[in-house]
Amino acid sequence: MAKKVEIRALTGFRGVAALIVALYHFSRALGSDRIFSVGPGYIAVDAFFVLSGYVLAYNYASIFSARFSSSDYREFLIKRVCRIYPAYLAILLIAAVKLHLNMGGGEQVALQAWDAFCNIFMLTGWGLHATPIIGVSWSVSAELFCYILFPLIALIAAQGTAILAVIAVGALAVVGWLSHMGLGVQGPMDIVSPDHSFSLIRALCGFILGVIGYSLSERAGSGRLRMADYLLPVSVVALALSWLWDATDLLSYLIIVLIVWLIAQGSRVGEGLFGNKPVYYLGQISYSLYLIHPLLVSGFTKIAKRLSPSIGLELSVALALCAYLAVAIALAHLSWFVFEKHGQRVMLRILMPGRRAAA
Repeated sequence: MAKKVEIRALTGFRGVAALIVALYHFSRALGSDRIFSVGPGYIAVDAFFVLSGYVLAYNYASIFSARFSSSDYREFLIKRVCRIYPAYLAILLIAAVKLHLNMGGGEQVALQAWDAFCNIFMLTGWGLHATPIIGVSWSVSAELFCYILFPLIALIAAQGTAILAVIAVGALAVVGWLSHMGLGVQGPMDIVSPDHSFSLIRALCGFILGVIGYSLSERAGSGRLRMADYLLPVSVVALALSWLWDATDLLSYLIIVLIVWLIAQGSRVGEGLFGNKPVYYLGQISYSLYLIHPLLVSGFTKIAKRLSPSIGLELSVALALCAYLAVAIALAHLSWFVFEKHGQRVMLRILMPGRRAAA
């Protein structure tokens, strides 16, 4: 089960999405003192689902598109779990200690045995009424669900273009339905509650669209690279503008799906914007950054508020924000190096002795 060459720009785009989420949560935590806005930054999470669908299809669709092998499926799932679980478990333990000591200063949350079980086994995003210890872990849990269904999705996506079109339209229709249900916390698509499965459906739609995007890339003509060079900058600008005027989140969602597809075509513009070294590095540590940043938000926003009377609101927020990002990135780098790289290898050796294939 060999992997293809990494599409660096997609990794970089994942890093940008993680940074947007981190900025969004910091902005929201400032409350009435908020002096900057990241718009509907929560929708950057949907980029993760679309990216995961595309990247997994890029690497593994050929294995599952024609047949189903239980040994291939087992190896695939083990590799995916080894990829996401070591960092998740380590950060979960830190978050549990922080919660137990009430270091956030908020209302103490009483966790039951069921909550602990679902957190340990990454089930908090499945609508099982379990309180997540890491607030953003619902999306990682939802991705795990998508991994389980991936071989079936890949098999369906390998069918004719007409079937792909029907599935794509169906997934987008479900996204539109979710947008109009009124379940979002801060906006239409900010659907994150552990008490229902709609957040899981949200993730699955994005994942499916990513898989379909890869299938369409395989069918596209040679002119798609030139098209991507022209359309990608326009799409990025359009996404920024849609965050200002799109009250439904649907336009923003569609543009994110399009941007992922355009980046994946390997255009020079995509590589320049998202495949350069700093942005690519951010993509490498994006998973750890995504999991770690919620643990830091409350502490650094409190620092901003305490400094505000003496140095002013704008300067205090700017200093706290810079410190927050610096610490988050440093800790994310440590987590990436220790848990994502080395922890993954250790777990692979335990679960797949004698195998050294990358996850």
